Amino acid sequence: MYKDWAIISKVFPRPIDLMQQLLKRVFEQTIQAYLETLLARAESQSALAFLRVLGLAHQETRRLVEDLQKFDAETITPAVVVLETARRSGNNPQGLLDMPGDAQTASAQFSRSRSRKNLARTDRGGDAAIDDDDDMDDEDAARERLGEARSGVSSAVAIAVLIGRSEGDNAGVGLLHGFLNRCCDDLFESYTAGGNYMSTEQAHLKEAFRQILVPFVRARSERQGPSRSKALLGMLSSVTGSTSSGNAGAAGSTDAGGATAAGGAASEAEGIINPQTARMMLQVHAEAIARAIELESEATAADAVAALTGQLVSTLGDEYVFPALEDVLEALQDLRQEPDVHTFDVVRVANIVVRLLQVHFQRAVVPYLGNGNYIYRDAVAEKNQLMSRVEMNLNLITNKF
Repeated sequence: MYKDWAIISKVFPRPIDLMQQLLKRVFEQTIQAYLETLLARAESQSALAFLRVLGLAHQETRRLVEDLQKFDAETITPAVVVLETARRSGNNPQGLLDMPGDAQTASAQFSRSRSRKNLARTDRGGDAAIDDDDDMDDEDAARERLGEARSGVSSAVAIAVLIGRSEGDNAGVGLLHGFLNRCCDDLFESYTAGGNYMSTEQAHLKEAFRQILVPFVRARSERQGPSRSKALLGMLSSVTGSTSSGNAGAAGSTDAGGATAAGGAASEAEGIINPQTARMMLQVHAEAIARAIELESEATAADAVAALTGQLVSTLGDEYVFPALEDVLEALQDLRQEPDVHTFDVVRVANIVVRLLQVHFQRAVVPYLGNGNYIYRDAVAEKNQLMSRVEMNLNLITNKF
């Protein structure tokens, strides 16, 4: 990049325009073609692979944009401003670009500026004395700039200071800053605009949760009556039939998650809830939140996190914890029989699941919802409602003993 800019700035009279066109072609042709090929290959494997590649591609593209913006702010923009200033003053633009940002160069520039002012004052004759005070102020300001150059600032910043770019003029932000942001946004617009990403993410999250709950649903259906079992098994067959082998691995976002899946399936063979299953659901949800923060804009990120959290709370409660607690309450209706020992396990695990959800909510959800807005209040209310319902069911169970 440094070599390309050095050639462009020496050959072309307006190098910033050519650099902008070059970057535009790189994003629209090279990067976009590679991105489309990569995402098409991932989509053919599974929804999870597509979402992971999309998130990683956006992260790396943002990193590239930040590097280009830094190069623009430190090299391109100061050089362009120097060129424009030199053209307006009649100096040699290329000579200004070659000067180092040290005190000697600053002094030379300052001396030339004073010589031009003295010549102009001589030409004006008697009117020159009127502007003496203003000129003294200008000289004092220039001396301050020279001091900044002597203090060791970089050559690009020193040039910017000499030509009058201060911190109040968006110092540190280059001319191509907004253009590069638009290039990145346009690159992923077809994948994120109009709710495309969120619909894909929510569909994947729903299937991943249901796949995690397959052992629990199967075991519970076998314990029910014939009619109830037939209905639950029909739901189970739709889950296993519509989930590919790639999505089967979506239950755990890491190898450790796959190991916990085996342990959860073994302990749920009798339809009992397990903390490992809840942890797997929280891991899948945390990964989805990370992608939402990466791909959604700042204005919509909180809404996306709240929507994904609503899916987690609803599935964890309505399809996992509450059915297990209802089975326990139903089993305790017959007071002539001794309570099953698994009843105590369900009560203990339900408490663990609620605590895990609370910790997950504080660490992975709250930082992205903000404080005091309606999105935060609604998410907290939904989570608290689940915890209150679990507590109420646990109280009913303990009162049965």
